[in-house]
Amino acid sequence: MPETTDRFPKQLKVILTLLDGNGHTAQELSEIMGTTRRNTYYFIRQLESCGFNVVHERRLYRIHPLSPVLDAIYPTVSFTNDEALYLYGLLNAVGRQNAMAGLLLRKFERFYDIERFQKVKYSRKNYINTISLEKAIKHKQLVILHDYASSHSQTVSDRTVEPFCFLGDRADIRAYEISSKKNKTFKISRIGKVEVMDAPWFNEAEHHKVYTDLFLFSGEEQRHVVLRLDLLARNLMLDEYPHSEKMLRADGEGFWIFETDLVRYEGISRFMLGLAGHVEIIESDDLRRFMDKEIKRLVDHRRQLLGGEIPTDRDDNALMGDGKIRKGLNI
Repeated sequence: MPETTDRFPKQLKVILTLLDGNGHTAQELSEIMGTTRRNTYYFIRQLESCGFNVVHERRLYRIHPLSPVLDAIYPTVSFTNDEALYLYGLLNAVGRQNAMAGLLLRKFERFYDIERFQKVKYSRKNYINTISLEKAIKHKQLVILHDYASSHSQTVSDRTVEPFCFLGDRADIRAYEISSKKNKTFKISRIGKVEVMDAPWFNEAEHHKVYTDLFLFSGEEQRHVVLRLDLLARNLMLDEYPHSEKMLRADGEGFWIFETDLVRYEGISRFMLGLAGHVEIIESDDLRRFMDKEIKRLVDHRRQLLGGEIPTDRDDNALMGDGKIRKGLNI
């Protein structure tokens, strides 16, 4: 009993931390609870089963302010999405330079997820279509995208789809198209009207999200990589790709671990080849094989540029045997 009593305040503190509007790592939450990451992950699953919508983005966790359990706590003071967006628009007209308006705007952004609408120029049509798509995703329903204007096929037609996720700050919708039996990305601005049908998804197993990695390559599959960078590589990574900050963690004095999921290896290979001797592959046999092929391709290209006369076998051994490049990349 004393153990349970002692644990409850820590669990409550974790819940309050997850509700502060910021993302937190599993390590942070584990330190608050005074327990292992494994127990923290178990507690997060418990929260989800109790009606908390725990959002996991880029290794960070937070509780969505519109979680079902929170709706049950304050139904009399909350606004609908339409009401919240309307009031947010009025406050924006006043401007953030007004102290009270600025305070209220920040509260709306935290508690009503207004941010999803901020980065897209929403006409009323786009807004209504987005709300309809959101409803269809939540209830796993089919929709008809009426009068969809495709720049690819140069046609305007109705598309029957199973929408399952938003992309690009909700500018696009990812959906499984019934007629083509393919996952496609549709621009919301090109949809005439969204009709939510009284019919459930029946191809959920075929739904595949599109991921965009740090190097802006997109695809349906991701590959996990772990690298070790020295100070120079870490600084250049942050300079060229500021969003990589959340993917880096210290690993002793003068070194950092870079851990992320990639769609393709071309981006990271270009970075690594330019920093031979400063980057080490810790995890990913696939990346090692890819880098091996890239090194061979560079050597073949060197031969072509030099007319095939050099490098000699001795040069090849110097480059590819003990491997100045391979050794520099630790592969």
